[in-house]
Formats: sequence, C-alpha cells, structure tokens
Amino acid sequence: MYNIVDIEDFSLFTASQRAIDMIEPKIAKAKLDNKEFLAENPQRETSMTITGTFIYAHPPNYYGQPMHNYRLTAWIKLIRELKEIGMDTVILQASIWNELDECYYPSKHFNYTKNWNVVEPMLEAAEIIGIQVFLGGYGSATGWRDDLTPEIIQQEKSNQKTCFKELLQLYQGRFTGIYFAPETAYFGERDQKKEAFLNDLYRDFCNEVKSTDQNIQILMSPATKYFPDKLAEMTDSWLAIMQDVPLDIMAPQDSIGTCGNLLRHQLETYKIWHEICQQQEIEFWSNIEIFERKAQITGTYYNMTANPQRVAAQINHAAPYAKKLICWEAPYYLANKGDERSLALKQYLQQIN
Repeated sequence: MYNIVDIEDFSLFTASQRAIDMIEPKIAKAKLDNKEFLAENPQRETSMTITGTFIYAHPPNYYGQPMHNYRLTAWIKLIRELKEIGMDTVILQASIWNELDECYYPSKHFNYTKNWNVVEPMLEAAEIIGIQVFLGGYGSATGWRDDLTPEIIQQEKSNQKTCFKELLQLYQGRFTGIYFAPETAYFGERDQKKEAFLNDLYRDFCNEVKSTDQNIQILMSPATKYFPDKLAEMTDSWLAIMQDVPLDIMAPQDSIGTCGNLLRHQLETYKIWHEICQQQEIEFWSNIEIFERKAQITGTYYNMTANPQRVAAQINHAAPYAKKLICWEAPYYLANKGDERSLALKQYLQQIN
C-alpha cells in the first residue's frame, strides 16, 4: 500500500497507486459531508484547547517541515513558538524509522541506518523552554500489516526493546514518557489472530518499560476508522488487543484529517474510545487532526491546515470525554509562517487560551 522514495537527504512513505485509487473518492465524499455537517451545526465557543503536539525529525509521508538537520538554536526557537501557541507537551513521533532506514539518535545497534542527531538537541531545547516530552521509540508500519507472523512479531519486539534500552541509557530522566510509535486501527471486521499478535507485542513492550521504571508513562495513538453498525465490534476488538497491557494514556487519532472518520460520527467513536479506556483503566486523550487533505501529488498527499470551524467541531466533540487534546502537528500546520490558513487556526486557538 506504500512505496519508499528519497527526497533530498531523507526518505518518505508514498502512497501506492492502489491506495490512491481507494482513498481519492473517500476524501471527496468526506470533505463534502463535513462541510454539510458544519453548515447544519455551526460551532460556537469551545471549552478546551490543544495543549500538546507531535514533532518529528521529518514527517514520514509528506515533506512538511523537515527538522532532522536542526541545531539547538533552531529547536529552541521552534519549541518556544509552540509554547507561545499554548503547548505544554511535545511528542517525538519516532527516534528511528524502520522502513525509512533512518535513525535520529546516536545508536550503536542501529548504526547501519542513515543517522541524524535529533533527539539530543530537541531534549535540550525542551528543558530550556520548560515543556514535557514523550519520546517516540522504534517507528514501524508493523501495526498496519495484515500478514503478521510470530517471526515478524518477535523481530518487532526485539527492535522495540533494543531502541527503548538505548534511549533510556542515553536520556533517562530527561523525558516524561515513551510514545509507542507503531500505529494500527480496527478495519471493519475482527481479525483475532492479528489481535493476539498485537496484544503480545503491546504487553511485551509496555511490561519492559514498567519493569524498568514505573514512573515512565506510555502513550499510544491508534487511528479511528468508522464503520456503520460496527462500533460494538470495534470495542471488542480493542479490548482484546489491550487486555493486560499496562498502558497509561490512549490518545486516538480522531482521523478527521485523514478522512477515516466524519464529523457527524465523531461523538459515537469518542464514546467507544472512552468506554475502552474506562474498562482498561487508561487515561483518555484525543489526537486532533488539524490538517485537511488537499490533493494527491506524485504518490503522496499535499495537506493544508484545516479551517477553524472544523477544528472547533473536533474539539467540541472531544471535550466531554478527553482529559487532554494533542494534535498532528503544530510545527507545520500552526507555525507555518506566511500561510493564511495556518495563521487563522493559530489565532483561533490562541483566543481559546
């Protein structure tokens, strides 16, 4: 469903033609449906705002704002801007990307990859500005695969733990928590074999973290895929995946930007995520997608900042359930100077603060 291409000195996931053919009609339909919803339900003031954001070495699947060559001064400038917008938390998406063959810290084990020193100056800048960090570890597309085997899971488990141990050895005490980077979603029908594989992977990693330091919080951010009349099955699927997993925080992507979900179905899906988190005794955050898909260009998508009314609806739907709101992602969609849409959303969120 994806290809890997080189862009300048780094690599990106790009959509395969099959993925493009599948998603283009869905994007058009979702944008029209969301526009109709907002016309029927104009948004008034919001009771929450976004206080956390993902950051990265570079976005894995679009150009965005690459930061893999940032020095300390540039990181300080960026994180200061994020704090001024209202952010108190940053989440590094990944310290290494398996499929992209890239590593963003001085790893001894993964020394065969392309390497940039991203984690160290980012952490130093966060300390200087005073903002908490969740450190993403081993990033991979394993959670999206439908061909999982014991061998694949075993290798993933080994790589996840190796990366975590290296990060802990290098940076212990300098971050609040760990972001478990591999994503997945419920895809409309249960796959109990995959659920068992993912449960094994999640339990193994989370128990490794907690056995090392109980105070390190673990955060996950799976996607939301809405399927009519399937919410009860989605609940059962996620309860199976999360059984006995000592996760601290679940921050599902609301998937409005990726068109996996629609504004008119958000409250339904939030109720489900909230129920899952309550049953598993997990703190519930929401990952608000503040972008809108614009067009497909050379195998990838050009995303632009969403309009404030749409984001206000996303926030208002999350507010009854989520303890905290984070987003994908402020460095490009809010701090993009000269972009009118970015400025409009930035000003709106600052007014909430």
